[in-house]
Amino acid sequence: MEETALLTIQAPHRVALMALSILLVLIVLELVRREHLKERYALLWLATSGTGLVVGVFPQILVWITTTVRFQLLTTLYAISFVYVLAIILVFSVIVSRLAERNRSLAQEVALLSNRISHLESDDDA
Repeated sequence: MEETALLTIQAPHRVALMALSILLVLIVLELVRREHLKERYALLWLATSGTGLVVGVFPQILVWITTTVRFQLLTTLYAISFVYVLAIILVFSVIVSRLAERNRSLAQEVALLSNRISHLESDDDA
């Protein structure tokens, strides 16, 4: 009984989390509207804000995770945040790797086309 009493999340923290989540939704939607953020990446941030809203409305989820893994509440928050940041870094590393490979492929294609154009122009001169 004492452990669960220590693991309660105060109402001001819940309200702040929900407000930040709603603010994140508004920022993401505005970035998508202005075409600064693609829809596929916006889904990741919308899922993040949705998770924040769910935890704000149902803080027992976080308390349950904390008691299940037998961590302190703050340690659980840090662990979840760390795993989340690692996941985002991994996703963006994959995206950057794909773009680098595509950039290399396009550069090779441009070089081949440039070489072909120069050969065709030299044949026309001759």
